[in-house]
Amino acid sequence: MTTVRRLSVLAMCLIGLTGCIGVDISAQSERARGSFERTLTVNGPVDLSVRTGSGDIQIRTGSGDRVQVIGRISASHSWNTSESPADRVRRIEGAPPITQNGNVIDIGQTRGDDTYNNVSISYELVVPANTQLNASTGSGDQIIGSLDGAVRARTGSGDIRIERTGGGLNAQTGSGSIRVASVGGEIRAQTGSGDVQVTQIGRADVTVHTGSGDVTLQLPSNAAYTLDASTGSGSINTAQPITMQGRIRRNHIEGTVRGGGNSVRVRTGSGSIDIR
Repeated sequence: MTTVRRLSVLAMCLIGLTGCIGVDISAQSERARGSFERTLTVNGPVDLSVRTGSGDIQIRTGSGDRVQVIGRISASHSWNTSESPADRVRRIEGAPPITQNGNVIDIGQTRGDDTYNNVSISYELVVPANTQLNASTGSGDQIIGSLDGAVRARTGSGDIRIERTGGGLNAQTGSGSIRVASVGGEIRAQTGSGDVQVTQIGRADVTVHTGSGDVTLQLPSNAAYTLDASTGSGSINTAQPITMQGRIRRNHIEGTVRGGGNSVRVRTGSGSIDIR
């Protein structure tokens, strides 16, 4: 075979191979989108759980007798199922992951179903004010309105924004900030990297940890509490009259305000602490 012919055959083989690769890439990059809406009737305090592997969660308050759910689906190719992304989206639209037992509602429980591999669902909910919430997302933001009950909010990567919780707050994000306008009960907030800000705090224990970020807390003007605040790298500022305990250090304050009371414990590896 001549050199020219060998090169021609090689070129044809490469063209064929490129075509095959192009088809595979196209199939793997296929993405389908869809949505579903459901309205659930309730008749009292709601116990609500919402979870998603990837997607945002947004919750606001509305009528006292129903929970409205909108789910926005995005699906891509998965090696674990022969169904196309479009087929899986249609399946989820027809039977979304929602269960209800009276006023107890669970949204997003997939129980290892392969249909949900490489599927992202973002949720928008309208709920009664008298709702207790447990919300979790692997990657995504959470925006939560004004709720009378306790709130537990977790995200692996994303911000958490809460308008008000009448009960306690347990908020955690691996990477992102936590900002809350008002909390009526105990506060436990933790972020690996991001700021924590709570502007109105009730008379209850407060525990805040951040690996890297600033912490700003606004306590009642006449609150009595016991403070333990430290930072690895940053400053600590407080507008409250503190009776100090032990040594005074720039990056660690321990003492009581107005004789002591509820515990306020703040830790940040790198960041400033401001207690007002």
